Amino acid sequence: MKLRLWAADTFRFSVQGPEIHRFLNQSSAAGVRLRRVRWQKDGCSAAADGIDRRRLEKIAADGGWVITVTARRGPGLRAEALLQTRPGLAAGMILFLVLLKFLGGFVWCVDFGAMDADLQPMMRQLLADCAIHEGTRLTKPLLQAAQAKALRRSETFGWISLNFIGGCLSIESTPAQTRTVREPPSTAGLYARADGVILAVEIESGFAAVEPGQTVTVGQPLAAAEKLDRKGNAVIQGAQGRIVARVQRQYTASRPLTVRTCAYTGRSTERTTLYLPGYTRTEETGAPLRSAETQTEWQPLRLGRLALPGCLCRVTSRERAVQTLTYPEGTAAALALRDCRAQLLKEFPDAEIEAEQREISAQNQAVQACVTYIFTADIAARQ
Repeated sequence: MKLRLWAADTFRFSVQGPEIHRFLNQSSAAGVRLRRVRWQKDGCSAAADGIDRRRLEKIAADGGWVITVTARRGPGLRAEALLQTRPGLAAGMILFLVLLKFLGGFVWCVDFGAMDADLQPMMRQLLADCAIHEGTRLTKPLLQAAQAKALRRSETFGWISLNFIGGCLSIESTPAQTRTVREPPSTAGLYARADGVILAVEIESGFAAVEPGQTVTVGQPLAAAEKLDRKGNAVIQGAQGRIVARVQRQYTASRPLTVRTCAYTGRSTERTTLYLPGYTRTEETGAPLRSAETQTEWQPLRLGRLALPGCLCRVTSRERAVQTLTYPEGTAAALALRDCRAQLLKEFPDAEIEAEQREISAQNQAVQACVTYIFTADIAARQ
């Protein structure tokens, strides 16, 4: 059977037979638009769209007229010749459309949108727990289950939406925003928790008892919660605010040169899983480990810049065990200095260090560090 592609073409034809006007009326009633109609000796000629050819041939056969195509223009002729000489093109096109329809239901890529890079591994694991990754045939119940699980992470996401279109799973989210509601200040004053020189007085409520440039000592009142008015009546207002001062403080810490601690042994195993549509393969290298720390990495499959419906999941396990470690004096000193700074920041979380003086000594298989810091911080506290 000869392949005929007329839908995109236009053609010109002639019709012979009695009462040609009846043919024109029936064609118009059938919704066929004829152009450039010319009367001839025994009929007429006209032009029409290729999509109306079969209707015109049926009208002519039913009415006893003879219709003859005299000219044809459009891409149909070239397409017919190409497909007749290259039948593989037609088969390839049909196969492509079938695969496009079938593979469109699989996840080809995951678009995290504007999500922070630190949150993407956690979101990857959440999707993996719901059996969603590149190469998964995604259904509506599976997508709804993953979104419901993500919405339960109220401490991470303020709002999140999962949308699947054309093989791409796109994730739109906003980070959770927390707002702390402060309790009303208690009816107590603020006192200095360190010696220092006042740099700024930022009182929100209460009555300031110091001013910038004044030197204060530990336990000295900085802001009062009560004040007498002109009539001698007490006005009570809980003190609250920041009193910033320049403080000099000394901290000490000690680190032994030999310690027993949990450390990596250097042994590791790796489990790699390949996910493709309808196919999963896992390979594992290395001997089993007793106690290990695992790290999961998802790697989408790509061919250049083209995403493929598949991915690799690589789980690396590194063994840890209790060992005896011997630190060089330099390493032990660095750890002791870090401990000193940790003590400072624990006591004054907002401290800004201006200067420091270090003294390091080694004795009894240990390194001791003594650091004197000059820093600015809020020294106000309630007793």
